[in-house]
Amino acid sequence: MRSILLEDFSKIVLLGPPKLRYDGKYLSFRAGRALMDDNSYEYRIWGYDLERGEGPRPLTKGPSDGNPSWEPDGKRFLFLRRVKEGSELLVWSETEEYRVLKHQGIQTVRWASKNLALGVFKEGEKEEDVLTIKRIPFWFNGEGWTYWYVPELKGIDLNTGETWRISPEGLHVRDFAPSPDGMKVAFLAVKDTRKPLEVSLFVSDIYGEDVTELVTGWQLRQVSWGDKVGVVGHDRRRGLATNHHLYVTPPDEWDPVDLSPLDRSLGNSMNSDVRGGMDTKPKWDGRWYFVVHDGMSAHLYVSDGRPELLLGGELTVEGFDVRKGRVVLSSMKVDEPAEIYELTGEGLRKLTSFNEGFKERVKLRRPERFVYEVEGQEVEGLFYRPEGEPPYPTVLYVHGGPATAFGHAFMHELHLLRERGYAVLAVNPRGSEGYGEDFRDIRGKWGEVDFQDLMRAVDEAVKRGLADADKLYVMGGSYGGFMTNWIVGHTDRFKAAVTMRSISNFISDFGTTDIGYFFNPEQIGGYPWDNFQEYWRRSPIAYVANVRTPLLIIHSLNDFRCWYDQALELFTALKVLGREVELVLFPEEDHDLSRKGKPKHRVERLKRIIEWLEKHP
Repeated sequence: MRSILLEDFSKIVLLGPPKLRYDGKYLSFRAGRALMDDNSYEYRIWGYDLERGEGPRPLTKGPSDGNPSWEPDGKRFLFLRRVKEGSELLVWSETEEYRVLKHQGIQTVRWASKNLALGVFKEGEKEEDVLTIKRIPFWFNGEGWTYWYVPELKGIDLNTGETWRISPEGLHVRDFAPSPDGMKVAFLAVKDTRKPLEVSLFVSDIYGEDVTELVTGWQLRQVSWGDKVGVVGHDRRRGLATNHHLYVTPPDEWDPVDLSPLDRSLGNSMNSDVRGGMDTKPKWDGRWYFVVHDGMSAHLYVSDGRPELLLGGELTVEGFDVRKGRVVLSSMKVDEPAEIYELTGEGLRKLTSFNEGFKERVKLRRPERFVYEVEGQEVEGLFYRPEGEPPYPTVLYVHGGPATAFGHAFMHELHLLRERGYAVLAVNPRGSEGYGEDFRDIRGKWGEVDFQDLMRAVDEAVKRGLADADKLYVMGGSYGGFMTNWIVGHTDRFKAAVTMRSISNFISDFGTTDIGYFFNPEQIGGYPWDNFQEYWRRSPIAYVANVRTPLLIIHSLNDFRCWYDQALELFTALKVLGREVELVLFPEEDHDLSRKGKPKHRVERLKRIIEWLEKHP
């Protein structure tokens, strides 16, 4: 077996969630990989015959196919193909594919009835020269300028390609689900983009002639339709720290019943850099099925009033579907990239082996669970142990979010650092997802309880003889970048640091990013002009004069989640102070560089990180 390499993420097949045909006898899914030579990604739709045990086999031509949606009571599916000019909506029929329509702004589509589909379209007139902006947000990470369009829900005639608007003018549609009979649709929409956390639930006939608003003001992120309408969201009683639960309600009135009364959120917020897509939206098949993020895992539950664990263990459910009692899913482990499985009475039956060859060729070591206490609170994480005897040079790696987590999902980057001789301490401090509302709620406490938890993790690793106290490093991205900036401004114990897609100044971040105008008031409290001192006190740039740790700053020029002004401010201040600092900027990349960036840029990013660590032995 060989060691893991910088470019090995391109050897891993990236699998999307499985989608079952109406009879549960056949499934489709998206599969792709990074192409180093072309510096791009290639995706096709694949199929698997569950009755005959035949497959998987490619069904579509690619090179950028996704979002398969099966025909109700039929054997066709429709899908989107991303092309240079926008998107194409196609239908796959047994052995061939044919195009329905081509449109610059199709975001997602789902089959509704025999000849009808529903989709979200970007509608508006794009300006190519002088930009006239009248609303916020004016851009969005991964999309670019968004001020010029409104995401509308439309109906589509699959025979003619004709489209019509369903959602009333001005609503910004987030998600939708057709009724089982295809005659109605439930959808989520934002009425005022200045308040994107206040989402409304609507129910309409398929032609948009009779639209009813059921509720507004909740933070809703997913909608499904089964025996009733199911929504994933919460009432915002604890802001963004509130658990996302599954609520079901009749389609003609808002009378919600919580089917997931757990101190956990629905979904999967685990960190991974080898994903091909996710779908944890609840599904109904006589009972409601859903995914719950629990600690370092994402498990599958079923509920008809009381949630019952269907699939647990040290794994993450990436996506699933259920039809006629048959459950299929995509899942990964900390040392196993994703595959497609069927859940049977005997357990998981593996349907694909796309990544078996990679596992057989590449030497991987399973990390150890790392648990410690802070103020009577248990904090857990993973310790990636390299070859040789401890103590090891150790990287404290801080995840983003903060409401995400490290756990039983594959991270090529962490395995790579371990193979290069560095132990990796990847823990879930307070603020992380998967441990309940009290644990996740660090509003007004950034840089305090989370910093305390992270420093205690390092103390414990040193105390246990695992980490070399003279060879400690810290790095992280997004919130992890903020925390890296905060750490080097408050301690000199680390030999070097790498901050990526970070926040250094909450005041400037407020008005320049796609979420700053609502996320910062939620986490810091109030607006900068009303609470300036607190915004400054929580900003790492306020402590920049204390920084003595050599710092590598990595940022993307199209990162609209944490704009690159944050990197420029920090770099300039450190250069003026005469500190050791380097700034690396990646063109044509966004906040997701480490997960979805151009393959050659992803390799270069990893190369720069390792070189920085090796430069400071």
